[in-house]
Amino acid sequence: MVKQILILGGTGRIGQRVAAAIAPLGSVTVTGRSVREAKALQGTFLRLDLEDLPALEKAITNHDLVIHCAGPFHRRDGRVLQTCIHQGKNYIDISDHRCLYQKLKPLTQAATDAGITAVCNAGVFPGISNSMVRLGVEQLDEPHKIELYYGVAGSGGAGETVMTTTFLGLGEPFLVFQDGTWQAKQPYSEPTTIDFPNPIGKTTVYWFDVAETFTFAESFPVKTVVTKFGSLPNFYNQLTRAITLLPEPLRQHPRIIQGLSKISYGMTKLTDSFTGVGVAMRAIVSGTKDGTPQQVTVDFVHEHTAIAAGLGVAIVAELLLTEQVSKPGLFPVEQMIPTELFMAMAEKYNLQLSWSITPRRSPRSYGDMSPQTTLN
Repeated sequence: MVKQILILGGTGRIGQRVAAAIAPLGSVTVTGRSVREAKALQGTFLRLDLEDLPALEKAITNHDLVIHCAGPFHRRDGRVLQTCIHQGKNYIDISDHRCLYQKLKPLTQAATDAGITAVCNAGVFPGISNSMVRLGVEQLDEPHKIELYYGVAGSGGAGETVMTTTFLGLGEPFLVFQDGTWQAKQPYSEPTTIDFPNPIGKTTVYWFDVAETFTFAESFPVKTVVTKFGSLPNFYNQLTRAITLLPEPLRQHPRIIQGLSKISYGMTKLTDSFTGVGVAMRAIVSGTKDGTPQQVTVDFVHEHTAIAAGLGVAIVAELLLTEQVSKPGLFPVEQMIPTELFMAMAEKYNLQLSWSITPRRSPRSYGDMSPQTTLN
């Protein structure tokens, strides 16, 4: 029987990439608020406003899997997951901020009782990044510290919604797990330079509040979690840092955020032609193996960030639809997908991952994805 897949917010830049990536998995219906958004979509279009609860319930009824792509997720609540629980439907979201996961966590027992699998924070970061970290953690007997760095060129192939999410994340300090305690950090502070693989290369990254900042401290027995993000070209980083200096009421004002998103998106449309829209991620997990200090480094690179996000969602969707993972409850990606299964799917979807251990041990690889000889 053909699986029926519903993508909420499937007309956005990321939603369209998700729809394209999962099209081979079943019959896809994408939703949006306007028929104008339905041009050149992969799948059947359904006009839907998430504020219309009866319409949302009706839409979910006829589908096997619901994928929530309707951001920005700072402004979303648990109604979609609650409806999936009520109707016994599996759920995925692509939220890239801790706020939605924190709102959904109280529904964990209800999801378990309903026998559904709900996976939060799928995509590229979070999503693929979470599985990269799990890979690193599992190489060690005692992991102590997780560092996760992201570099994105231009718009990353995303639209205004992702820009809005970025600016919403600059509104106030956020909590990070450092030395076993939660401490406040200012967004876009404490720059670090990372030499990512090509095509991203050397990039300055800054503290940024992503979902992994919160879930890793819950998922892994570590004392410190670092998550830093940066953009290319570098003047985007400088502009973003400048916004953090604005008075808090201005940083959180909806019209100002909307205006900044439109301006930023317009700028990236001009620069994307020479920067590209790729992404690189580096996960560094430090700890001990056989009593010896070890550091595991995992790298990922893709020429198109939004496409990578779509592929990250497709991996989770395929595993759910084929029942290769089916544990009832609510989980971030790193708690749900075993490393060997993720790596097999990454190879199937042609994702470029590499990893190494320092001090150098005997090389290990999954398929064609071999450890790098050197990592700067």
